[in-house]
Parts: sequence; C-alpha cells; structure tokens
Amino acid sequence: MNNKTETPGVGVILAAGIGSRLRPMTNTKPKCLVTTAGVPLLQYQIDAYIEAGIHRLIIVVGYEGAAVRNYCKHIKDVEIAIVENVDYETTNNMYSLYLTRDLIGGEPFILNNADLSIDPGIISRLVADPASDAIAVDTSLFNEESMKVAVDAGGRITDISKQVAEADSFACSIDFYKFSAAAGAVMFAEITKIVEAEGNLKDWTEVAMQRLIHKGELDFSPCDIAGLPWVEIDNYQDLALSDRIFSGLDSKLQDVENVLFDLDGTLYVGSTVVPGAAGAISKLKESGKNVYFLSNNSSKSKSDYVERLGSLGIAADEAQIVLSTDGLIDYLRSERVEKIHVLGTNSLKKTLMDEGFRIDADKPEYVVLGYDTELNYQKLVTACHYINDGVDILATHCDMFCPSESGPVPDIGALIEMIKLTTGKTPIKVFGKPNPEMVKPLVNRFSIDPAKTMIVGDRLHTDVRMAGNFGCLSMLVLTGETERDQLEDSEDRPEFVLDSIGLL
Repeated sequence: MNNKTETPGVGVILAAGIGSRLRPMTNTKPKCLVTTAGVPLLQYQIDAYIEAGIHRLIIVVGYEGAAVRNYCKHIKDVEIAIVENVDYETTNNMYSLYLTRDLIGGEPFILNNADLSIDPGIISRLVADPASDAIAVDTSLFNEESMKVAVDAGGRITDISKQVAEADSFACSIDFYKFSAAAGAVMFAEITKIVEAEGNLKDWTEVAMQRLIHKGELDFSPCDIAGLPWVEIDNYQDLALSDRIFSGLDSKLQDVENVLFDLDGTLYVGSTVVPGAAGAISKLKESGKNVYFLSNNSSKSKSDYVERLGSLGIAADEAQIVLSTDGLIDYLRSERVEKIHVLGTNSLKKTLMDEGFRIDADKPEYVVLGYDTELNYQKLVTACHYINDGVDILATHCDMFCPSESGPVPDIGALIEMIKLTTGKTPIKVFGKPNPEMVKPLVNRFSIDPAKTMIVGDRLHTDVRMAGNFGCLSMLVLTGETERDQLEDSEDRPEFVLDSIGLL
C-alpha cells in the first residue's frame, strides 16, 4: 500500500471524550475546547489542517458536543461536518471513527485525536511523507503512557501499542495517522467487524490497527516529526507544559529587559516562600534583566519589604520597590494637598508623614484608606465621622482579600465595602494595581519601555489586567489566588502561565 502516494482530502478529528482529569475545566466544556497559550486545542488542529491544504474536516463530538458545534459555526476556510457520538460515555474512539465511515466516502484521510496542541507544520509533514500510509511519530522521546511503535529492519511498522517496551520502541506515536483510500477501506472493514460482529465498542482505534499490522494487512511507515512541538493533554501537568511551549516563553523572555514581580502569592504566600523564587530572580539578574517588585499592600513600608525580601534570600533596595502608596503620594502632591486623615497602619502613617503630609489634621482634605492590619473600631468611627461630614475618600488599592497560608483574609476591598454600607460613600480614586499609574514613578525614574517589560503575578484582575493597561507582557503564576481553570473564561489573558515562579 506504500507504492503510491495519495494526497488526503479530508481530516477526521475524534473529540467525543469527557476529559475527566481536567475537571473542573471540563465540567462545562469539552476537552477539545480547553485552551493552552490562549488557543483551544481544537483550533491548533484546524489551523494545521488548513496549512496542510486540507479544507474538509469531520469532527466526532459527544460530551458537550453543542459547544463544539457552536465554536465551529463561524470558522472560515474549511468545511466542517459534525458527527454526534451519543454513546460517548460507553464507547471509545474506535467507535467514533466507525461513525464516520459513510462520510469519508472512500477518500484518503488523516485521522487524529483532538486532545493535542501541535505545531502547525505537523500535518503538512505527514501529508508530504512519501508513504501513502504513515503514522506521525516522535523519535526524540519515550513515554510510558503514549502509544509506541516498533519497526523492522526495513523501516516498516510492526507493532503499535502502549505496551511496547522501551527496548523495542522506535518512537512514540502522536496519534496522527495518514490512510490511503485502500488502507482506509481495510481499516473500516476491521472496525466494522469489531463493532458489529464482536460487539466491542470500547477499544482504541490503535487496537484495530495493531491487529491489521500483525496480520500484514496494513503497511505503515513512521513519519518522524521530532523537532516540531506537540503535547498530548491528559492532565494539568500536560497543560502546564503546553502553556509554556506554545506561548513561546523561553524565546520571548530573551527580549524582555524589565521584570516586575508581584510579592504575596508570587514570591511568597504569607510567611512561606515559594520554592525556587530566590533562584529564579538571581538567574534573571545574572542574565541582565532589571528586576523590580510591586505590591498593593499598603500596610508596610518599602524598608519593610527590603527586609522581608532579604530574609528570603532576595537582594533588593527601596528604589526597586513600588507600592500602591507611590501613586497616592504623587496624586496628593499634584493636588497640593497638605492635610489628610489616614485609616491605616502605623507604617503607612509614617510613610506619609515622612513625605510631609499632616496625617491627623482636624479638617482633612481627604480620608486615606489603606490595608489596615491594626484596625480597631475607634479608627473606623473616626474615619466615618469625616466621611459623613463630606470628606472625600482615597484608597491605596482595591484588593478584596490577601492570600495567607490558611487561605484568604480580608484586605482593603472588604473595608471599602463596609464603609460604603455604613456611609453610602466610595473612594473617588483608587491607586495600585490594576491602575497603570502605579508604575508611573518607576517608569519615570528608570525610563522603562513597556514593550520590553513583563509583569509577573498571581491575580488576573490586578497583575494581569495592569499589564494589559500598561501595554506590557504578563505572566500568571498559580501559587496564589488564581487556579488554572479560572483562566479559561477570563477576559484578562496573560501571555504566559507557570505553575510557580520557581520554574522560570
């Protein structure tokens, strides 16, 4: 069957599975629509088919199939037929392929499972392979969970199975298969026999392929795609690897000159340091990056943060630290304000006093709200007295809670809500992340170019959103507030995602 090259005219994507190991992401969407590096898995495959010149696709859906239909209805440049596997819970992908037998209509085709992120050149390489019947394989690795292939001395595939031993393995299959018209007819005859005569609806397509290879009825060649990236997504670890590879993190980081780190939730959580954080920062500095530190937490001073970072093995000076109070101070100066009332910690009060402001004046121009870890009832009463008299409110930031080793604890956002319920008043201006004005003092001091800057943090609505507002790159780390599944439906999309800054 390998003596004549046939150009496949159709691609078959098997996408009926549930993807239970990716829950809760797959609680409401099919696995093929989970995103990696901001792109749904299915789109990687569609793009690769289009690049390879294949403009007719058959997609077999099952779990949350309506979502796939809805996703595909506006896709241009390719004709898509949807086949429904209503028995997806009790069948496997061989049965899904069986359902496409009439639609393929005897044409040569490419077959693949939908749970991969792939380089767009992979299908093109498979199509261009001189063998009419070929399996896309990666000779650069051996993976226990993957399908492996064995070959004979002539390079023909003699076995395909997850059970192929490493000593016998030529390469890992990446679950992309090219069938000539003749090979497709043999394959469909076999799976029809398995499904209809044997009543077996729960096996992999590779089981039928293995039977035919062993009987000498299929003659497949390996098509080596080593060097082209691909990741089979079974679990969160696979997703993390795919996020890193397909976002281009390691290459794009070379052009970054400035890295701005969030602190709590990114470098440490409460009193616990994130493993590898100090080493990652040290390597960035050694590679010539300028490193700075950002925090919305207005309860501490810059000297407090220098000391805290030093205790974690991270050298820093006050010029590298940007707090939400920096924007507040700039604003007060620009408005020529002298007298304020501060609801905040002694550290915040000292910072503002050192900047020349009168913090307990009888007739303040503003009530300044900070993250007050020393809060008591009398402080609330005094602040509300001024607010009720018509004094406007300024808030250092807006975080609702602060991460800790035992879970979230109330931050200034909770205090703002309490004062709103009490007085009916809200701040006329809020500083700190995601307001890009927070980094304005840093930009002015060091002439920072947003296009060559990356903000690293654990929160979508502050760190990642501020990066968007500032016009720079963003990296989300999953050691603080945000879980990976929350990223799926967020409007705030980071360019890069890492489980931990220690992996940088």
